[in-house]
Amino acid sequence: MFDVIAVPVDGSEYGYKAADVAIEIAQKFNSKIAAVHVLEEFSFNSFDSQEDSGDEILAKISQKASKVGIEVTEHLLTADPLRDMKFIIDQTRADLVVIHAHGSNNNRFVSFEENKVSDTQIGSVSERLLRTSDVPVLLVK
Repeated sequence: MFDVIAVPVDGSEYGYKAADVAIEIAQKFNSKIAAVHVLEEFSFNSFDSQEDSGDEILAKISQKASKVGIEVTEHLLTADPLRDMKFIIDQTRADLVVIHAHGSNNNRFVSFEENKVSDTQIGSVSERLLRTSDVPVLLVK
C-alpha cells in the first residue's frame, strides 16, 4: 500500500516523533522511508554547520530505522521548506507523508483561534503540505 513514506524532519522533538510514527507504519507495510531535511536557503549560519547538523538529524533516523530492518534514503537539500516542500515530496515518489504539526520554528503558525497558542495550531510548512500534497498526509501532534 505504501512503498515509500516521506518524513520531513527538522531536528525538533516533533520531527523525531513523526519519524517514529513513520518507522512504525513502515514496519507494518514493509515500506521504505525517505527522510528529508531542508537547509534554509537564506540563513545566518554557515552552510557547513547546517549541513553537518542535517547529516546528524538524518543519521539518527536511519540508525533507528535500520535497527528494525527499515531501509532509509536520506535527502539533504537546500531550499525554502514553505515554498518547496510539495516539490521535494514529489521527488521522493512517496505514497504517504508523515509530518509533525509543529517544527523547530514555532513562530510560523497557522492558527484557527486568534492569538492563542493551542493544539489547534499547526506549522506553516505542515499546513501548506496538507493543502497541496497529491498523496495522503498524516499529521503527527
